[in-house]
Amino acid sequence: MKNRRNKSQPLTLSRAAEETCDKHWKGTKSETTSWWNAKDCCQRIGGSVAVVDVNENVIDELVSELERDGKANGTINRKLAALSKILRHCYRRGYIERMPIIDRKKESQGRIRWVTVEEEFKLLAKMRGMGHLRMADFIEVLLDTGMRFGESHKLEWRDVDFGQEVVRLWETKNGQARSIPLTRRAMDSLRRQVGMDPQNLRVWIFRKDQFRHAWDAMKESLGLGADTQFVPHCLRHTCASRLIQRGIDLRVVKEFLGH
Repeated sequence: MKNRRNKSQPLTLSRAAEETCDKHWKGTKSETTSWWNAKDCCQRIGGSVAVVDVNENVIDELVSELERDGKANGTINRKLAALSKILRHCYRRGYIERMPIIDRKKESQGRIRWVTVEEEFKLLAKMRGMGHLRMADFIEVLLDTGMRFGESHKLEWRDVDFGQEVVRLWETKNGQARSIPLTRRAMDSLRRQVGMDPQNLRVWIFRKDQFRHAWDAMKESLGLGADTQFVPHCLRHTCASRLIQRGIDLRVVKEFLGH
């Protein structure tokens, strides 16, 4: 039986967003980002707007506003994905009679940036020279394991097996747990963190924003401030590139990186 809510009391976009968050995003790794994008859409469209009135014209105006604000196509697509989830939730529950068509923006893949051996030497020396010894260790682990920034940053000591010389990741982007072998350098970098956390739970004790600030300062100091591709994620690209250059099968690299 079709839900009568949209006839007697139209559901607002804000309320639909809250329902969607409770039903689909709450407790997931993407909860914060999805909710942030959903709230932004609600603010721009109007949270009190009835969800039945959110049609293609309204969505086109939303995209135009985001473009006027200088948002990149990828950013716009993430916001449209959140809005699409809200509308699909409403459609499946009978709050709206049709699902509006949402055209996504074309995203450029850009060039894949990796760190040269010379750049690696300079960036590590600079980070240590600025007093960021733990962050330099963190960079070495990223270079040698190919872990995503978030995967490495939330490592706990129970995930590190010095005996087997591996780290074990249980919550990953693709939803599959994996074990990553450690190089001697990565082992040494991790061992230097032992005892830093008073509760002996987390491997890395610095915050993400602290690392970002230190990275940006290092980047400027090396004259790479204009290089938009020189970001922490390029350390993951570097690991993959080096594995391939050493003749490692692409399928093995894929498993290694958790693609």
